[in-house]
Amino acid sequence: MNRASMARALAALEVESLDVVVHADLSGDGLDEAGAVATCEALIERVGPDGTIVMPAFTYEETLVGESACPVPFHPELPVSASVGLIAETFRRLPGVLRSNHPSHSFTAYGRQARAVLSTQRDNNPLGPIKKLNVMRGHVLLLGAALRSCTAIHLAEENSPLAYLGRSTAVRINAGGYEERVVLEHLPGCDRAFDRLEARLDPEQVLTAPLGSEVARRIPVRHLVQLAAAALAENPEVFVCEDAGCRGCALKLAALRRGRTG
Repeated sequence: MNRASMARALAALEVESLDVVVHADLSGDGLDEAGAVATCEALIERVGPDGTIVMPAFTYEETLVGESACPVPFHPELPVSASVGLIAETFRRLPGVLRSNHPSHSFTAYGRQARAVLSTQRDNNPLGPIKKLNVMRGHVLLLGAALRSCTAIHLAEENSPLAYLGRSTAVRINAGGYEERVVLEHLPGCDRAFDRLEARLDPEQVLTAPLGSEVARRIPVRHLVQLAAAALAENPEVFVCEDAGCRGCALKLAALRRGRTG
């Protein structure tokens, strides 16, 4: 992946001056650190000074009690979890990029509305930045990534009458420099079944461009949230994945059963 090919894809997706949350998975093209830097630089150049770029900088694999045998306290320089990807970690390190302070689901942002977007996040409101982008009529930018990567779809789960987002504890270095345990609410869980929304996408709402051996897409946040809400209204278990051993989806099912009998 080089800067020129990324720039061509972004030009086709017409991202200039937009507010976007980016999910990237370009591992199929053998992405290395130089390619990740080129991707981030092309994003900043193409979105331009009037737009905003947001990326997940999640650290749940390291900081959540129960996810790690020895949780690492969150601090602003903690690398993102490996599963989030090299591009997210590269973006985090770029000059001028801001990061929120959520101990397990922080976001990074660059651009005109970066500070305003990140300021909406709280320990009990991890999806605050995505909610802000929804209000701003922002877009999801998928660079080789599938719908299962779309954090925005969790908004529909949070708004569902049978909400089943999680509760957990994480470790963080506080403003005084001391380690503290923090109770977190409304944490997103398993997202593998989000791919079921593919068949519901309105082609007129999706811009697509080739990107090496992958595909890049731009989809309005609002469109995805509305589709997910409709799917949940029809079948509250639509986002329960098929892995019988998935702890996150087992918790979803338990919450749904409580809601039906409560």
